[in-house]
Amino acid sequence: MKKFATILAAATFALPLAFAAPLAASAATTATAATTTKAAKATTYNVVKGSLKNFKAKSYHIKTNIPLYSAKFSSNKAKVSFTRKGNLTKPVTYKVTQSVKVKTKTNKTASFYYVKGYGYVQASKITKGIYMPAD
Repeated sequence: MKKFATILAAATFALPLAFAAPLAASAATTATAATTTKAAKATTYNVVKGSLKNFKAKSYHIKTNIPLYSAKFSSNKAKVSFTRKGNLTKPVTYKVTQSVKVKTKTNKTASFYYVKGYGYVQASKITKGIYMPAD
C-alpha cells in the first residue's frame, strides 16, 4: 500500500509539469509567429466601365501554383482592392463564375476571374478547360 501512495504522489506532481511544458512552448511559438506575420497589402485598381460580368460556371484549371486574392469593391466609386490571401495549388478543375477588368497604374487592362469558393485569380494565369492528369 505504501508503494501505491508513493506512485500516486509522484504522478500528481509530474502530470501538471508534463502538460504545462508543451503548452508553454506552443504559446511561445504562436507569439513569435504573430509578430513575424506581416499584414497583406491591398492593391487598388479602377474598374473598367461595364466589365464586371457574372456568367454560368465555366471550367478552368491551373498548371502551376498561382496567387489567390480576396476583393473588396467600393460602393461609391468604380474601384476594387485585391489583397493576396494565399495560393491556388490543387491540380483540379475549378469553376469560374465572374470576371472583372481593371486598369492598372500604367493604364493597361488586366482581368481577374472569381474561382467559386476560393477567391480571385489573374485571368492570364489560369487555363480554360477541365483538368486531365498526365498518364
